[in-house]
Amino acid sequence: MIYYIQNENDGAYIYPNKKRANFTALSVIKNICIEHLTSLESYLKAVKNILDSRYRIPIVLSSKYAFFSTKAMRNIDSIWINYFAVKEIIYLEKTIMFIFDVHHRLEIEISSKNYQRLVGLIFKVLKYKSSLE
Repeated sequence: MIYYIQNENDGAYIYPNKKRANFTALSVIKNICIEHLTSLESYLKAVKNILDSRYRIPIVLSSKYAFFSTKAMRNIDSIWINYFAVKEIIYLEKTIMFIFDVHHRLEIEISSKNYQRLVGLIFKVLKYKSSLE
């Protein structure tokens, strides 16, 4: 399971194994979308039509992968976190600590309100997908 994808000086790294990708984190997300039989652009267009949201849309691909970006999607400093890999969340004053396991944790500057909005969107997409079955 992928915990998160983060850009570093020499390319993107996929955690927990710190596997190096030869391109950016956004490109990794695009490739994961293709593996799940959609393009990122098509997914975003469909979700924008279905939900009343236009920005920072989480990428919900399966019951295993639901990625959200910590900043604007095309921002090189954005980290893509897999919601389903997070084991614990600690709300701090101006940040949120995402704990994946004993060795992997991220402290991200994101408001609890924005995080709750992202989680709400993830569950709306999951509910919509299940209604199609």
